[in-house]
Amino acid sequence: MMIHAPRTAERGKDADAAGMVKEPQPDAAVDLSVVIPVYNEEERIVNTVNLVANFLKKRKKNFEIIISDDGSRDGGPELVREKLREAREVRLIREKRNQGKGAAVRKGVLAAHGERIIFTDADLAYPVETIDQCVAALEEYDIAVGSRNLPDSCIKVSPTKLRQLTGPVFKTIVRKLALSGFTDTQCGFKGFRSQAAHDIFLNCTINGFAFDVEVLALARLFGYSVIEMPVCLQVDSSDSQINLTTDPARMIRDLFLINRRIRELRATTPRE
Repeated sequence: MMIHAPRTAERGKDADAAGMVKEPQPDAAVDLSVVIPVYNEEERIVNTVNLVANFLKKRKKNFEIIISDDGSRDGGPELVREKLREAREVRLIREKRNQGKGAAVRKGVLAAHGERIIFTDADLAYPVETIDQCVAALEEYDIAVGSRNLPDSCIKVSPTKLRQLTGPVFKTIVRKLALSGFTDTQCGFKGFRSQAAHDIFLNCTINGFAFDVEVLALARLFGYSVIEMPVCLQVDSSDSQINLTTDPARMIRDLFLINRRIRELRATTPRE
């Protein structure tokens, strides 16, 4: 199996609803890209974009906000298009059909121009100030990932019964099948230096919720430095996207696929 090296032609492409591709031309070098995967988020997406944009404008750095729409069936994409008319730093990538959060994050990251690339959820589960914390960590590390389980982390929302039931089970399965050594693989806030992001996401294959595990497993395989950073969880709507009938089995299947893929990649990776 071949490990894909970053390909310049794949960076900075926007896919529209018709599947056509065009090359955006940034006016200047982009310091930071914030990727926000969305699916049926019309009630909050404009407010989220405004909050992130207003926060980043105060930093006096060049930035872009990439809304990676995963086949939404509501009015969210049209609201973002309206926002594009007044905010040049906002970009929209839209897919025809829903493929999964992993696919949306991957496409957003590979379209990013920033020297630093962060992805976070549309509900802004973590305060926008977490961006500064992440950027600071990326001065020293290739990858910074949020963790809700560190001593300095804070949880301002009570876990749902679903999270209480499935969380510990999933963590155990992750450690057994795919990846150990992380206190929280599933936190929806992660940041990367550009090279690390593109190396990793060009090799990602998981479209569903287990994609975070694949990202971290590839980071370890490729030798990138990773730090977990404490975060403050202030909102959590992620459970609303989970289908209890199909998603648990799919996530376990994906962990087996990650395990197999990492073993295959390890066998074909040249040793120094």
